[in-house]
Amino acid sequence: MAYTQAQLDQVEQAIVDLARGERVVEVRFGPGDATRYATAELPQLLELRDRMKAEIITSKGRRPRGYRLNHCRGL
Repeated sequence: MAYTQAQLDQVEQAIVDLARGERVVEVRFGPGDATRYATAELPQLLELRDRMKAEIITSKGRRPRGYRLNHCRGL
C-alpha cells in the first residue's frame, strides 16, 4: 500500500494521543478503512509509523546515503 504524508501525520497524531493517555485512537485510511489502536498497542503503532516513513522516503526516489571512498596511488 502506498502511504501518503497525510496518513503518516495521522499515525503520528495517534501516537501523541496515546502518550497523553487517551485510551483509544483511530486512524482512517479512507472510507470504511479505519484501524483502532488501544494503549497496549503503542509498539505496533510505532512500527507502522517507521514502515510508513521508510516507504514514503523510498517512493520519493531518495536513496540512502552512501559512502565516498577517496584513494591515492602509491608510488
